[in-house]
Amino acid sequence: MAKNIKDIESKLWEAANVLRGNTSAEEYMHTILGILTLKYISDRNKVALQKIESEGMKAEIFSPNELYYSYKTFIVPEESKWEYLMGFANTEKIGEKLDKAFIELENQNEILRGIFNKNFNKEGIDQIKLGDVIKIFSDEDLSEEDNEDMIGRVYEYFLGKFFKDRGQKGGEFYTPTSIVKLMVNLIKPLKGTIYDPACGTGGILVQAKRYIQEHHGKIEDITVYGQEYNNVTWKLAKLNLVLNGFSLFDTENNGVLGSTSGDTFSNDQHKNKKFDFVMANPPFNMKAWGRDALEEDNRFKWGLPPSGNANYAWLSHMLSKLSNQGKMAIVLANGSLSSSQKEEKAIREAFIKENKVDAIIELPDKLFYTTGIPACIWVFNNQKVNENILMVSGSNIKGNMISKKLRELTDDDILKIQDLYDKHLKGEEINISGLAKTITKTELIENDYSFVPGRYVETKEEIVDKEQIKEEIKTLSVELSALLNEFDDLKPKIEEAIKKALESE
Repeated sequence: MAKNIKDIESKLWEAANVLRGNTSAEEYMHTILGILTLKYISDRNKVALQKIESEGMKAEIFSPNELYYSYKTFIVPEESKWEYLMGFANTEKIGEKLDKAFIELENQNEILRGIFNKNFNKEGIDQIKLGDVIKIFSDEDLSEEDNEDMIGRVYEYFLGKFFKDRGQKGGEFYTPTSIVKLMVNLIKPLKGTIYDPACGTGGILVQAKRYIQEHHGKIEDITVYGQEYNNVTWKLAKLNLVLNGFSLFDTENNGVLGSTSGDTFSNDQHKNKKFDFVMANPPFNMKAWGRDALEEDNRFKWGLPPSGNANYAWLSHMLSKLSNQGKMAIVLANGSLSSSQKEEKAIREAFIKENKVDAIIELPDKLFYTTGIPACIWVFNNQKVNENILMVSGSNIKGNMISKKLRELTDDDILKIQDLYDKHLKGEEINISGLAKTITKTELIENDYSFVPGRYVETKEEIVDKEQIKEEIKTLSVELSALLNEFDDLKPKIEEAIKKALESE
């Protein structure tokens, strides 16, 4: 997009206000997202056609795949162009025309087949209001290519405005950008395969693209894979990957997001496949994950996780998908670090025995829109240089407060943690009071396999200035004495006022 989502927040809010009434917040989020997507595709197409013309060629000579991979655009029929649709913005036909626009895009571009929600003309949609939303975004120029995760960011905006009461369920589709950036910077996915087993709208995979471009890598050197349980969100993930230049099929012509949406545990869409980089932010402390049907599943060779909490099921599933040289990062609730539940502790012991855990990054609070649960990042590495583990405490990671209830990690925070981990990867021992420490396997065993960084990272000692404290006590004593004297002067007057008040009754 030509603009950061923050630059058009006022228009997102205006559009939401237009659609309020007989439509739920989630429905009008998808309506607005669909309209923005159509504008983006139409605007990008104009730029691509101008470039093709400047090169002395015509778009007609290119196949849909050539247009997509060489010019990052699609075949856009007349009925799908923004200018054409604007001609119906003041009519009752706008919903019908929007549905037709998406149908024609899918017909002309195989890569878009089945992605769009074509329900703008369904019963209950106010067509005049729909036209008003189109007009709100009509003067926006979305033609400039950008690395921004548009779908994730629009979802993030509505999540913050309307879905705060939905808890972790509301946040299951979106991982805050700063957390994704930290995970990507830690495991550095520049070449190979990337997998997210709880991909939501695909934000983690799109952030990987940003990292690749910033480090002069090639998108063609990466194949991204994912799986998502919610069907609507799975379609959004497909759309997000397409808009960001990824193929929906790998070299074997398999769907990188699977053939359908599905439960990662009971319906693994990427069976027997290994990946070079694995990243995820799965739902925290998910209760029912289908343990009973998976007791013989090889993904849980480190031990069968308890039936009432999926945290260790996610850890085990992801680790089972890691290639011999692979790295993985997963966001989990802090409770996963020291659970005394016997099955989880046994799995932690098995991870350590095989020397899989490389780092634990404790995160500061208030990083998520929809949950206050403290979180952490587990980092696994199949190419460790020794048996040490890096522990990073979140207590001294301040971040930037966006509001009273929401924080984000700053670029400095991310680079500081990345630098610590990079040094750790080289075998250096880290010991920064209050922030980070390298621990040995022996220390971990002595602490009953607890992964809580605070157990190992020394508390930062504050230098106490005794003379300054004496001066502060002296000042406070003088102020307190003056207040007491003032109270003594006021006491008779207060008693007199109370006496009069009682007599008047």
